[in-house]
Amino acid sequence: MSKIGHDCCNMTRKTASDFLMKPMYKTSKIEGYNIKTIRTKREIIQVLWIKERDKLAVRYSGMPCLTSKVALEALCEWIDKGEVRTTKEALTKLSNIKGFKVTKEVEELVREVMSTVRG
Repeated sequence: MSKIGHDCCNMTRKTASDFLMKPMYKTSKIEGYNIKTIRTKREIIQVLWIKERDKLAVRYSGMPCLTSKVALEALCEWIDKGEVRTTKEALTKLSNIKGFKVTKEVEELVREVMSTVRG
């Protein structure tokens, strides 16, 4: 079974609460994934990723704060769908989420995740 893509319906999440209320990319299943632990000022998060052919799947585990959870959910979704390839693209899209503010901590998390999975 492929780990690439998400088998949920094609929903569009546009607000911060959409990402919080409908988490789709948090996982505890790590088999087959590359894993990196990221330590922020407030939390420890594991970023999991796998590449199959030209597709990249990203998931996360841990107990991120609400701000990090929105950012991680959005990043995982957009990377899976091929909508972002760079940190700049990710930060621009994050700044367009209604009810979400891109803080310095979010910027650092995004840079770390993107450099990890895009290597």
